[in-house]
Amino acid sequence: MIRTIVFIIFWFASLVGCAQTTDLLYIFPSKEVYETGEDMWFKAYLMDRQTFALSDRSQTLYLQLRSEKGDVVWSEKYLLTAGRGDGHVYIGDKWQQGEYLIEGYARSSFTTDSTLAIHPRRIRVVDRVSQMDSISSEAVKQDSIEKITAKHRFDLFPEGGQLIDGIPSVVAFKATYGNGMPEDVTGKVLENGQEIAAINSIHDGMGTFTLTPHRDKEYQVQLSDGRTYPLPDIQLSGMALRVLRTSKTAITVLISSPDSIARPFTLTTKMRGMTCSKAQGTLRGKQTVKLPIKEFNMQGVAEITLTDGEGRPVAERLVYVNPTQQLTVTAKTVQQRYDRREKGKASFQITDPSGKPLKAELAVSIFDKAYLYQPGHENILSHCFLAEEIRGNIFNPTYYFDERNDDRLLALNLLMMTQGWRRYVWDQQPVQGRTILSDGIAGRDRAPKLQFIQAFTPSSDTCLVMSDSLGRFEIEPLLLDHLRGDFYIKALRKKPKPKLLLENPFDSIDFYQRGRQRFLPMSHLVETEYGERDVIDGFGTVVLDNVLVTAKKQSPYRDKVIEDLDSVILMDTGAWVCEHGFINDYHGYSHHPSYYPYPYFGKRLKPKRGELYGRCLLEWHGDRWWNMVCKMGPVLYEGPYVTDKTLLEMNNMMLTRGYYPKREFYEPDPIDLTPTMPDPRNTLQWKPNVLTDENGKAEISFTASDVNTEFIGIVEAIDGNGLMGCQTFTFRVIRNK
Repeated sequence: MIRTIVFIIFWFASLVGCAQTTDLLYIFPSKEVYETGEDMWFKAYLMDRQTFALSDRSQTLYLQLRSEKGDVVWSEKYLLTAGRGDGHVYIGDKWQQGEYLIEGYARSSFTTDSTLAIHPRRIRVVDRVSQMDSISSEAVKQDSIEKITAKHRFDLFPEGGQLIDGIPSVVAFKATYGNGMPEDVTGKVLENGQEIAAINSIHDGMGTFTLTPHRDKEYQVQLSDGRTYPLPDIQLSGMALRVLRTSKTAITVLISSPDSIARPFTLTTKMRGMTCSKAQGTLRGKQTVKLPIKEFNMQGVAEITLTDGEGRPVAERLVYVNPTQQLTVTAKTVQQRYDRREKGKASFQITDPSGKPLKAELAVSIFDKAYLYQPGHENILSHCFLAEEIRGNIFNPTYYFDERNDDRLLALNLLMMTQGWRRYVWDQQPVQGRTILSDGIAGRDRAPKLQFIQAFTPSSDTCLVMSDSLGRFEIEPLLLDHLRGDFYIKALRKKPKPKLLLENPFDSIDFYQRGRQRFLPMSHLVETEYGERDVIDGFGTVVLDNVLVTAKKQSPYRDKVIEDLDSVILMDTGAWVCEHGFINDYHGYSHHPSYYPYPYFGKRLKPKRGELYGRCLLEWHGDRWWNMVCKMGPVLYEGPYVTDKTLLEMNNMMLTRGYYPKREFYEPDPIDLTPTMPDPRNTLQWKPNVLTDENGKAEISFTASDVNTEFIGIVEAIDGNGLMGCQTFTFRVIRNK
């Protein structure tokens, strides 16, 4: 007999003191494939891990890019303001072709807790996008080989965590090969060698089947290719958890046991560490519990945990709730086709889950569709609601949020039952990691004393900060925003001699990220023909794509500060230049030696390293002074070479780096677009900070380039209070006559 539980308690937990207290960082790059020599533009969001509201707990973004081998190729700091930040990364000409991982860290998102995985964004770097033809073709061939030669896996996941004797159960399965690529399978379930159920994968190698297991019988799954897999062990007794249905109003859960013994239980639901509801009762055989959807006021993964009378967890199930609790983003262009260099407009409309327009913030990128990289493709919904919630690499994560896929909710449930499957881990409280990053640049004087610390740039921007009595100091984000790029730090106290030490946050990141798991989006790289995009000037002439324009190589230089310090060193050597252009007191040469009877009263100029000066060695012969080396020509002044590091140490100074300098995304001026000048831009627009009006509307403009192909626009939106959404739109640039 199935009985419905009578006593149900619901409440919302206070956000203060919840298990998860860190923030999460989401990085939105302007595209997914980059050519060497390009800028990668990005938008960063720092959000509370529980509510997804924008967080102001950190003011500095530490951004790194890692190569496929794990080598760090980029480490820079960027300003975060009220949970938002944006900037760019220069993809160097010397970068190796291949995949790179974008990793962001902040004081409130990265701690010493090594159990938290890292969720990078994946991009691809090539010399030319046309190389993606051969890259995708090779990937397809390699995938075909792996299907034959690589290891195949078939994993079984009983709903709730275990099979119990005599209780009807749902078992989910997932078939993969190689590095976790999904594999479609068919087969049958055998009981003592007899078929009792057929199986077919439904989505990306995942599916389910139902059976009533008995301990005295043997069960296995036999796939159509002959492989066999035993079912997990069957327990003699216990409580089983099964989700019967999920509707717009409630989640109906069935709790079962193999006998009618009275068993007290508690059913608890949580979302991102916050308790949403709790139901208590006594189980005698079977009992249903209805969990009202209204108690889950957010979209995302909900944990349903069944505990016994002593509070021990015995079963768990993940369920995805409120899939429509998000912003609806409508995006379109005025036209579907544009001529080369034609002006265009894109308009946006944002509404809340009830359909009401609201103010929101958008990040918009419009680029050549060839610069999408499917293996690394994800969006703000898939990253926040899936990647940050379940463990492992997720195959094609954006599929579950594309409303054009009619089976996406069914597929999402399969993902919860397989990749979200866990057994008896709910009672393991998350480790409270220690904060290791600061928002500013922190340092100390090893000779501790209260003092002023000067920070200044080569262009003379300067500020003063006060250390404490232990010599500790910090240059805060507000000051770093004015000291962008390289700048110097100097202790103004002279006695005792200062000995400054600066903390390097990237050293801490490098140390504490070691050994952590990295979970990435996955997908097949589909074989396509990106082709050579012809760039045609205003006269119809095809611009050759193999012409390489190089800039003149610049000599290494020293900035004004180092030059001044070096000049002091040069003066200390005693060498000087007279107004006649001769060097004096240098390697025995002097135009005005001390023994010369006619003293010099003119200016004594500083010699410059690398310059040629007159050479003179005066001797008295007969009745006059003779220059004994006049035929040897000028002398090259090299001076004593002192490294920049030594110069800084001699002057009690340190060189450090503030926020990465700002740049504006290039938008062509009509004057720039002369008919004879080709316009090969593959990114037509990058707008990281578009705000909608009170009607939820916004509009941006763009100018088509000479690249005649299909372009895609990606829009990601947030309201700052936990709602987010995304959308894409496309149009084509055609070759006008």
